Amino acid sequence: GGCPMKLEGGGYKLPGWLGGLGSVPKGHPPIPKPSAAPPSEQGGGGGCPVKGTPAAATQPQSTEGGGCPVKGGTGGGKSGGQVQYNVYSQPIDPTNMMPAVANQLPNPSQQEELSTDRVKSNIPKGGADDGSTWTYPSPQMFYNSLARKGKLADSDESVVESVVALHNNMNEKTWAKVLEWEAVSNPAGEEEGSGPKLLRFMGRPSDLAPKARFKSWILGHPLPFDRHDWTVLRPDGTEVRYIIDYYHDETAARTDADSAMPDMHDREAVQSILVDVRPAMDGPGEVYDRAIAMPYARRVAKTTQFEPLPMMPTSALRDQVGESHRTWEAIQEKAREGKEACQDGPKTIVVGKEEDEEAEVKISAEEAQSLADTVNSMLGSCREAQAAIQACSGDAECARASLALTMCMGQIACPLQHKAVDKSLHADHDPNDEKAVEEYNMRLDKALENISACVAGVGERTAIARMVHPGAFEEEGS
Repeated sequence: GGCPMKLEGGGYKLPGWLGGLGSVPKGHPPIPKPSAAPPSEQGGGGGCPVKGTPAAATQPQSTEGGGCPVKGGTGGGKSGGQVQYNVYSQPIDPTNMMPAVANQLPNPSQQEELSTDRVKSNIPKGGADDGSTWTYPSPQMFYNSLARKGKLADSDESVVESVVALHNNMNEKTWAKVLEWEAVSNPAGEEEGSGPKLLRFMGRPSDLAPKARFKSWILGHPLPFDRHDWTVLRPDGTEVRYIIDYYHDETAARTDADSAMPDMHDREAVQSILVDVRPAMDGPGEVYDRAIAMPYARRVAKTTQFEPLPMMPTSALRDQVGESHRTWEAIQEKAREGKEACQDGPKTIVVGKEEDEEAEVKISAEEAQSLADTVNSMLGSCREAQAAIQACSGDAECARASLALTMCMGQIACPLQHKAVDKSLHADHDPNDEKAVEEYNMRLDKALENISACVAGVGERTAIARMVHPGAFEEEGS
C-alpha cells in the first residue's frame, strides 16, 4: 500500500507490487491512491445533492457541479433574476458551461459497462428561457455519484439501471403532486406564463421536518427514509419551497418486471414508496394554503384530485416502525461520515499487518487466485513495456513508455477502463474549436486518470491478497 514515492530523478515509484514493474517518470498521468472518501469529480449529476456546510463557496460552477454541496436558500421570496442552478443547488453561468463528459466514464472500480443515455424529464427548469426541462442522470452518472458519496458498497452494478428508472419515476410522481398543489395555491400561474418550474432541489435525508417528527413521535408513524426540498419558481418570480418526505411500505412491494423497471410516467407502478408533498410553511401564504385553501379545494369545492398522505399510519405501517428507526440511524451515520469527508478531505487507506484479519474478510481465496492470475498475465504480456521503462531517457520518452505500461496492464486488469481510454482517444472533435478541444482533453485526462486508479486499485487488493492468501501467489510463481 501507500502513495507513489518520488525518486531522485523526479519520477515516481508505483505503490505495492507495482513498484516491481519500474518507476513512473515525471510527466506521466497521475496514479491516484484509492481513498476512504473519494475526491470530488469534474462532473456530478447523479442522484440528489445533500445538505452540507453553509461555509462552502457558491461560485458559478460547471453544468453538473462537484465537490461538497451546500444547502440552498429556503425560498419563499421573489427571484432577483433568471438564475439557473446545477444539481447541487449552486448558481451556474449558462454562457460558460462545459458538458460533464468526464462523469460519463466508467469508475475506476467498475466492472460492468453501464448506459450513458440520459432521459429528459417533464419538469421545467427554472431560470431557463428556452423551455428546457431537467435531464435525469444516466446510469453511469448515477453510479459515479454513488462512488463520489462513498456508497458503492450499497449498490450492485447490475441493478443501477433499475434504480435509475425508479428514481426517475418517483421524481415525475413528485412533480405531478407539486403541480396539484400549485393549481390550488396559484391558479393564475398558468395564465401568467408557462406555469411553475423547478428552480433547484436539495436532498436532506438526515433532517426531520416538523410534520414527519409529529407523525412519528405522537402518532406512531414510521420515519421517512428520505427527504427532499424543492424550490419552485412561479411565473411572477416568486419562489416557493416544497418539502417532500418519502416513506417505504414493504407490504405494498411488488416483484413483477414493471415494478423493477417502472415507466417514468406510470404513477401506479411503484406502490411501496409513499410520497408526502406539501409547501413549507415559510410564510403566511403557505400556512393559508395548507390550512385552508387545499382542504377547501378537496372537500368543498372539489376542484382538485390531490390526495394527501394520511396522518395516521395503517396497521401494516405500524409494524414497520422499528425498521424505519434502524434505517434512520444508518442515515444519520452516513450523514456524519459525509460531513467529515467534506470537512477533512480524502483520507488515504494504508494497509498494515494490524488489518490482516479485516482484509481476510474482504479478499476470498477465489479472488486471491484471480488476482494472482491477473498479475502473472500482466508480467508476461507487458515485458516489453517494462523494458522500455528501464531503458528510456528524458522526460518525454519516459512519459510515453510509462503510459504504454499503464495501458498494457490496464488492458488486462481493467478492460472497461481501457476501452474508455481508447474510445476517448479516438473520439471525433474539431481541432479548430477551442471548446471541443477542451472537452476532448478533459475526457481523455479523466479516462487516463481512471485507468491509472484502477490499476493501482488492483495493486492494493493484490498486496492484501498476498498477505492473506500467500499460497495463491507461490503456486503461480507471482
